[in-house]
Order: sequence, then structure tokens, then C-alpha cells
Amino acid sequence: MTTMNRRSFLRTTGLLGAAVGLAGCGGSETPAPSGSASSASGGGALSGTVTLTTWAGTQELAAFKKIAADFKAARGADVKIEVLPYDQIRTVVDRRLQANQAPDLFRVSYTDVSGYANNGALADLSDYMDDSFAAQFFPALWSSVTVDGAPAGVPHHTDVSALVYNKSHFEKAGITDVPQTLETAWTWEQFVEVLKKLKGANGDAAPFAFNYQLYGAYRWFNTLFQAGGTVLDDADKAVTLNTDQARKALEWTKSLYTQGLHAPSVLVKRPTYPDEIFPTQKISMIQAGDFLIPSLDSTIKKKFEWGATFLPRDVGAATDLGGNAIVVTDQSKNKEVAAEFAKFLATKENMQLFCEQTGVLPVRTDLVDAQLSFSTRNDLMPVFQKQATTLPEKLVKTSTLPAFPGINQALVDNMDQYLSDPNSSVDAVITALTKGIEKALQV
Repeated sequence: MTTMNRRSFLRTTGLLGAAVGLAGCGGSETPAPSGSASSASGGGALSGTVTLTTWAGTQELAAFKKIAADFKAARGADVKIEVLPYDQIRTVVDRRLQANQAPDLFRVSYTDVSGYANNGALADLSDYMDDSFAAQFFPALWSSVTVDGAPAGVPHHTDVSALVYNKSHFEKAGITDVPQTLETAWTWEQFVEVLKKLKGANGDAAPFAFNYQLYGAYRWFNTLFQAGGTVLDDADKAVTLNTDQARKALEWTKSLYTQGLHAPSVLVKRPTYPDEIFPTQKISMIQAGDFLIPSLDSTIKKKFEWGATFLPRDVGAATDLGGNAIVVTDQSKNKEVAAEFAKFLATKENMQLFCEQTGVLPVRTDLVDAQLSFSTRNDLMPVFQKQATTLPEKLVKTSTLPAFPGINQALVDNMDQYLSDPNSSVDAVITALTKGIEKALQV
């Protein structure tokens, strides 16, 4: 059983705020109000069918199907789970929205909710979710699923990135001292020395790869914030990349490529994901989210031993805001059933089940101090839970801005060439990123 107190993380990042006083941790004997998530399974009978469009690994799909079956048994309505590849879901959902053929619900990252909201794609669920329901979630994530104060869905879970490594590769490279605490996490300089030891010690295996691909391009901000940089000023109006800190972060990132310490084909604009390569032992260490633990474990099986440790640090430590919401589209033909299923997904029991089965972290205030028993690699989850305490408040704020999809796209559009072209300059990429982000802020 893994027990971690996450209050310091949540308060530090502004995710928790004052809502703890509104919903007791560890459950309550007080009857839930009618609009609350914990009463979702006790409502009246429903009819009809709704579709939830999502990407999903094996464990995630199993959890979604179980919860859908339980919803059918409790409320009578059917939920069809439609699974699409992760790198296609946004394109497919966008196309269906334009064709007036949108799914009733879809899974979306917190960083993309505001983009859909601003385009009028999401439903107003105020009739189904009152203030008492909202109070059960971390305020910063609840605000990310609201449109002008009206809920459009529910926060479902969060996750963060840490390092996952091949233990046999470390042994062959003579690396025996792996950080066991945040305080002893490798500095950037120490991390580079570790990668140099890995290089050549394991055949043609690349020492390392970041998880900066496509919709996850924003994870490069981990590195930026580790160097003491920021994306925007305190008012979220001006881009702050023309700084020594940003230059240092960009130059350090590129140096891993130029020194042959990073897998050369794993860039930003291509759907080449490190977690899909790691089980083949062609990469010794990757940056990865905790949500990948079940799929990694099922793929690796007993081929080799692997572990997890903390992200490297520079002047500070930092990780990214991951996780997803479930939102209801304005085109849904059965908003009541869609809203009730969204609420059902977010009950304490169902959120805990989903998190334990899939290796992600809950976002309900009454699960902050819960004793979670993760079904896969329970021994590794403390690393990610502790890493979560390094999520900068400013990065959370930036990641949930309406302009954030455009900010992420600026990274996708500009980082590939910078990292892959030895002749590309840091000044050029800063100029290009600044222009792209400024354009996103104006939309």
C-alpha cells in the first residue's frame, strides 16, 4: 500500500486552495447534496445511449468499460466507449465538430479545454452540476473545465513526468547511485555525466529521450522552469523567453542531441514516442508520465528490470501539469445522460478505481490523503507523487490559459528544426517561439 500526503503539492501549485475545508478528506458521513458527484449513482433512471471518445491504453479501456457497465446497471443508460489513437483524437474530434457529428463526451487534456470552450464546442452543464459538486475538486482544475463560470465537464485525473530507466543498462554502464529522494536528484551536470556513461555501454541504445512529442510539446517547459525561466510575465501578457534562463534551457536541451546523448529520431513534431521504444531496450532512460506505468509494465513483462527516479534539476526542480478532463459537447443529443455519466466517472469510488488501475493521480479533495493501492508497479508511484510537489504554480497558471493550445503549437512548429539542425541558433528559435506565443495570446 502506498501512502503519500499530497497537500503540500496541491497547496504549492494552487490546485487545492481552500476547497479542503469544503470537502473532508477520507470521506464523510454527511449525506451528499443532490448535485454532488457522490450522489451521481443514486439518481433516477435514464435512457438512451451516449458516446465517449477517448484514447486509452489497455488498463484505461478496461476501467472505462467497467465504469460504463456500472453506470448502465445503476442508471439504465448505455455508454459506448470509442477509442482513437492519441495522436489522432484532436483531429478527429475537430473534424466531427465541424461536421455537426461530435461525440457526446470526449477526453481532453486540461491544456486544451479552453481552446474548445472558446470555440463554443462545449455544453453548459449548470443544470446538472451545482456549487457543492464543484467544491469536491481541486479549484485550479475545476476552473479549467468551466466556461464563463459554467461547467462543461469534470476533472478526471492528473499526472506528472519523472524518469524511467533500464536497470540492466545502468549496471553495464557502472551507474549504481540512483537518486532516492528529491533532494538528491541529479543536477543537469550530473545527469549529463550519467548519460555519457550510458552512451556506448549498451550497444546502439540511445542514452535518453524526452517526452516532448506533439500535444506533449509543452513538457519542454519542465526544463525551462528548472533553469529558473518562465513562459509569460506575471500578468500573462508578455512572453518572457528572451532571457538568460531560457537560453540556458534551450542550449542545454540541444546539447543532449549534439553530444549524441538523446535519441536523434525522437523530436517534437513527430509521433515517435519514447515509451514505445523503451521496452525494446533501444533507449536506456526516458522522461515519462506515471500514466504510462501500466502499459510499460505489460509490454516489458519480464524482459528486463526497470525503475523510476526524479527529473534532473538546475537552479530548481520542476515537472509538468498532466492529466485529463471529460467534457460534454454542445452538439450532444442527450446532454442529461452525458452529464450524468461525467459525474459518475468522477465519484470518489470511480476516480479511485480509475487511478489505481491506470497509474494516475486523483483530483478530488477527498482523495488527497487517501491510501491508494496501485495495481501496477505500486513501488514506483511514490517517485511520481513526490515529483508532483515540484510543479510550479506559475506553470500551472500558464498551462490552463485559453491561449495554451496555441502556445503548445508554437513549440511543435519551432522546436524540431532547432533540435535537429546543428546550425540553428538559439536566438532564432527564441524569436520564432516568441512570435508564435504572441500570436496565440492575441487569438
